[in-house]
Amino acid sequence: MAELKPGDQVGMLAPLGHGFFQEEYLDRARQSDEVLHVAGGIGIAALLLPARELARAGIRQRLFFGGRAKWDLVGVQDFKPYVSAAVLATEDGSRGHTGYVTQPLAEYLARRPDKKFLLMVCGPWAMLRASAELARRYGHPCLVSMENRMGCALGVCLGCCIRVVGTGHGAYQRVCTEGPVFWAEKVVWDEEELPMT
Repeated sequence: MAELKPGDQVGMLAPLGHGFFQEEYLDRARQSDEVLHVAGGIGIAALLLPARELARAGIRQRLFFGGRAKWDLVGVQDFKPYVSAAVLATEDGSRGHTGYVTQPLAEYLARRPDKKFLLMVCGPWAMLRASAELARRYGHPCLVSMENRMGCALGVCLGCCIRVVGTGHGAYQRVCTEGPVFWAEKVVWDEEELPMT
């Protein structure tokens, strides 16, 4: 790609997978008081397009964004036209809340038991799992964009499978084709547990 010149043609296979699709989340977003975007590190990139689409639909949004240090918090300014507020967190305390971003998220949800939220989450596995647990605890729908190692990105190699609710072959789905976005309640978050049937 570095050798391409203006006007060169390239072949591309896209789009791949099942992302944050409007037809899946828009009705739930409209039923919510606010959509909460929860991002960790580079996970923020996956949430920008749905934030833009939700803003066009007039839906209130808030961003919770965490990283290890302040230099990990890139792209926040791109969300400013779309969200009412951005809550930042860093593990080293160099910017925003000190600790994981799920801590201010938990406080926000606990203070608003009468509100309805839709959570849209992208980031590392531990953050996805913690966010899904908070959504379950407070009774809010939650979409998670999973990350996994991919060999082919076409669904052939099965290297990116995650455990989901189901049995037999139905207990696994491919992040590259059926995902990366799943409803959180469909994902089996216990990494050690293997299906016996």
